[in-house]
Amino acid sequence: MQFRQSIISTVALLVMSLGIFCGAEAKTIEAGHATVSWKGQGVIEDLGDGYRVFSGAITGTMLTKHLPEGSAPAQIHATKLDCQAILRISENEVERHTALCLMRAHEGKDLAYGEIRCVGKKNECKGEFTFVWGMGGFKGITGTTPFVGGIYIEQEKEGRIYGNAHWPELTYILP
Repeated sequence: MQFRQSIISTVALLVMSLGIFCGAEAKTIEAGHATVSWKGQGVIEDLGDGYRVFSGAITGTMLTKHLPEGSAPAQIHATKLDCQAILRISENEVERHTALCLMRAHEGKDLAYGEIRCVGKKNECKGEFTFVWGMGGFKGITGTTPFVGGIYIEQEKEGRIYGNAHWPELTYILP
């Protein structure tokens, strides 16, 4: 009887340990080089002394050049990018910029949410993009990846800014 109980206990521990070690392995995705040209619409306030504040929405289509394993040719993936931002923009000084962004891939079936944090002047801001959560194919997404962006203010149209951004090696982690 004791032998039978020890076998049952051993099998139960083995099954539980397989669940802990096999199911918990995360996978790092090296998506490739990503770039976006974006436009922003909102309110721009002139603070004087070369400072302005932009508050509004930023949108664009992120194109990611992915090199699959093996000899397959490079693939280009398109992802819609929607961000909300309040940015203090300086003509001459280094500033910190933050934006909250939603990425929609595969006709909106896969969603990823993250935060851009960068430091720099208006024409070049270097920092990181941190994935916070996701749905669909991005469910459980995490990770931080390098980011570089730039901002251009359109003088003739009220509330419009333009820019570009790229992720030299877009990476993230999926469960």
